[in-house]
Amino acid sequence: MKKTVIMAIGLIVSLNSFAQSTSSKQNKTLIWSEEFNYKGLPDTTKWGYETGFVRNSEKQYYTKDHPQNAEVKGGKLVITSLKEKYENAEYTSASINTLGKKGFEGNIRIEIKAKLPFGKGIWPALWMMGTNVNQVGWPKCVEFDIMEFVGHTPGTIHANLHWWDSTSSQSNKHSAKGNKIQMEDIHKKYHVYGLERKGDSIKIFVDNLFYFGMKAPETAYANSFTGPLYLLINTAVGGEWGGQIDDSIFPQKYYVDYVRVYKLN
Repeated sequence: MKKTVIMAIGLIVSLNSFAQSTSSKQNKTLIWSEEFNYKGLPDTTKWGYETGFVRNSEKQYYTKDHPQNAEVKGGKLVITSLKEKYENAEYTSASINTLGKKGFEGNIRIEIKAKLPFGKGIWPALWMMGTNVNQVGWPKCVEFDIMEFVGHTPGTIHANLHWWDSTSSQSNKHSAKGNKIQMEDIHKKYHVYGLERKGDSIKIFVDNLFYFGMKAPETAYANSFTGPLYLLINTAVGGEWGGQIDDSIFPQKYYVDYVRVYKLN
């Protein structure tokens, strides 16, 4: 599963100055979407939950079927992180995913429109992993982080890829690369965060502007970059990257307007 995110980071990129953009006339077909045009708990035909304490020494308890933490209203998914006692935790939040519901294969483009929470200790993410996670484990299943934000570094969006690599010096053969981009209004406005996969090449973008990409190394676990992927949406609190928590910021809300997945023809 997802681990500490310490990796080689590329040069920071300014969204306003970055020139490379996606093609607005790509030949693509919508194959799956979630528009959140209903009310109540997330649609169980599309979403499942992670529950409890899951990874990274994070401080939140991920709840299930708990509208205080994950609810659809006003045409948006709202993930709310709370300072509250629950089970053995001091904080609650939610992590939903499509594992066992939907895997995304082949050449795809995923676009997610979201507005982010903020404050020290907050760690929202949009990410994907291989649907074989329970069979081969992490990092062989790969992890593609479309968007990560940590509240102790305001205005910075991260893209990170994690994989198993035979040349890695880590005991679990974990290897990673990423980049980051500066943005000023991620908590006030919605932006479209996305990932595109063609063959074994991955590109990550914000608002149609690519700022990180790479091709699968020959030393990666066999076919890990090309296998089916599932989507996760969550907000963590604290942990190995989230760091020290400012209790005065709660509650914090993470809004997702839509998720759209296209097949690239």
